[in-house]
Amino acid sequence: MAPVRDEQVRRYARHILLPDVGGLGQTALMVSSARLELRESEPEAELIAATYLAAGGVGTVVLSGATEAQLAGVATHGPDTRLLTEGPGRDVVLAPRPAWWPSAEGDRAALAEWRGAIAAVRWMADIANR
Repeated sequence: MAPVRDEQVRRYARHILLPDVGGLGQTALMVSSARLELRESEPEAELIAATYLAAGGVGTVVLSGATEAQLAGVATHGPDTRLLTEGPGRDVVLAPRPAWWPSAEGDRAALAEWRGAIAAVRWMADIANR
């Protein structure tokens, strides 16, 4: 494993200072691999999760079914993250739509943001706390 560079320490300083992450947890994230599959019916939540994972410093994010434009969008948030469309990785599981979530018009984006963020945070917490 390559040593953490000074720029990475600065980039992930907030994570490293968190008691539940720390230096070891951030290093675990940097060498980990996450896998998501874009579903045609609702790719927004998976793209949001991938963005959170990249910003969190996950080493590799496999985004099956993503276009080059989608990968480029995610890449802007994680300069240290390698983005692939195929490969192994630990699956990121999105929670189903909660029964209490309103079904009004326009709620699709908010639901995708909520589901993607929760999935990414749960995944990263599990990796960082091993």
